[in-house]
Amino acid sequence: MRASLASFLVAFVAKTAMAVEAPIPGYVVETLEWDVPVAPGQVEVLNGTIQEVFAQALQINPDFKLQQDTGASTAAKRGGLEQHEKRTTVLCGNWPLANKGRIEEGIRYLRVVPAAPRNGPGPGACGRVSCSYNSAIWWCNDNTTPKTLESWDWIANSAGFIIQNCAPAVPMVSGQNFESGNWNTIVRGDSC
Repeated sequence: MRASLASFLVAFVAKTAMAVEAPIPGYVVETLEWDVPVAPGQVEVLNGTIQEVFAQALQINPDFKLQQDTGASTAAKRGGLEQHEKRTTVLCGNWPLANKGRIEEGIRYLRVVPAAPRNGPGPGACGRVSCSYNSAIWWCNDNTTPKTLESWDWIANSAGFIIQNCAPAVPMVSGQNFESGNWNTIVRGDSC
């Protein structure tokens, strides 16, 4: 049973990754890996967006739940403050529009993932971290080496900063936020 489930997940993720188009012409799509505690004492490496990872975790453990954080974590507070001071450029309206409510939902999901995000070497390696109802959050690495961040809060904060700057009072949003460390986050309409 375990081997057939693993085969199914590998085929599912490979099919999904091939069907996804890079958010920027000339960039490549990187399938992101997530270390997910799917059951007490059982951590699995799962691939895809947060929505795909959640579905995979439920297949492994039907009782799986993302643990809601009742308050902002120390990493989120520290990461948010540091990132706001270090941002270099936020570009608004340069992509198809996404539903702001769905992006905010993706941000909430990212805040409860208890692992450090990893992205392959670039430049131009982008992983779609969240996508629902044609609204996506992408994380791109422009370093020539793999990139690991302290937590998914960093990407959530970066996407939230796009919303704050590009769509504070409207229901649709798109933009790109370039962070120190040679990485960026893109919020845009996408096919999912």
